[in-house]
Amino acid sequence: METGDLSQWDDQTNSGSASSTAVTAFSAGIPPKSGNWVMKQSVTGSSGGTRMGRFPEIDALTKAGTTFYVSWWDYYPSRISFGPSDMYGIWQLASKDANGVPQPIWALLLNGTDGTLGLGWSPSAGGPAEGPHAGEFTSRRVYTSTLPVPVGQWVFFEIMIKPAADFTGAFKVWMNHQVLFDLSLVKTRFPDTALGGFTYVTHLAYGSGLTPTPASHYVDDVTISLGRMPYAP
Repeated sequence: METGDLSQWDDQTNSGSASSTAVTAFSAGIPPKSGNWVMKQSVTGSSGGTRMGRFPEIDALTKAGTTFYVSWWDYYPSRISFGPSDMYGIWQLASKDANGVPQPIWALLLNGTDGTLGLGWSPSAGGPAEGPHAGEFTSRRVYTSTLPVPVGQWVFFEIMIKPAADFTGAFKVWMNHQVLFDLSLVKTRFPDTALGGFTYVTHLAYGSGLTPTPASHYVDDVTISLGRMPYAP
């Protein structure tokens, strides 16, 4: 983001009341991480979503079957809360189905009561019919954690993805070097058939019924790598 804009991203998709912008940490009233500029992602009304995507590296690594990592720093000025019928998502791994329709496969979701993270399988119920493990046919599933996301400080997230359209994949999530989720023998994408298989990641602010409104978080130092990045608080 040190270019002062979002030109390093491949795509911004907004719906409802939401936006992603490049801002200085000083203007946002937050401490800088590694430079002056950060990405601010906000739901600014009763509901909406803003998604910033990276495509070519993720799809190439996925098609090659190469295990890869996505890491970034995240800052929450305050805890975001919402009721049981609402949600707030911050990150997704998505893949196109056989009809070429993008579907979220895995997503990181905030818990509106205690600020912990959930890991959602097929959060929009549009993912593969069977999964994430063999023999499981629930339309969606959420795995829970017990550690709340810290507020008022930069938080380091890491995700390891072993890509697989069958049940040989893996998905692991760390927060500040503590493991939150560790799943093996799972699907992480659609197969390369018809129009399907294209895979990518998006950083999000997506939700409804949020307090405060706008509900914002700040992202910096997004990295796609073949190994874990150093952790320097």
